[in-house]
Amino acid sequence: MANIWAVTSAHSYISLAFEEDQDWVYVKWSGHIDADDVVAAATTYLTVQQEKRFPKLLNDKSEVTGEWEGANDWLEFDWMPQVETTGLKYFALVLSRDMHGLVTAQDLKRRLGDRCQVGLFYDLPSAQEWLASFATTPG
Repeated sequence: MANIWAVTSAHSYISLAFEEDQDWVYVKWSGHIDADDVVAAATTYLTVQQEKRFPKLLNDKSEVTGEWEGANDWLEFDWMPQVETTGLKYFALVLSRDMHGLVTAQDLKRRLGDRCQVGLFYDLPSAQEWLASFATTPG
């Protein structure tokens, strides 16, 4: 697995990597994030996804704090319509223990759930197992 994009700020680190044998892109978050961080990472993911067309996204926010709910409108109305055309079908989100993150993730699942299958998980292995349960063919 090779990182294809990473950004470090004073408060966070976000990386994006391909896991081609699993048909997913893995996004790893750590530190304190906000809506601007989410939009930046999602925009980069969209650019990569337009070329690679992986059917699965593994979004690991288990090591973050912060309020990112402000990005949910943008994710629903701007990002999802675009990423949906690239073949994204399964979106696993590993939750942080931060209560704000849980409420925000539940809201995001409600918003995106009619366009792709969204799973919320408290640990990475469960999210990986869920994604791996979906057989996919190369796009």
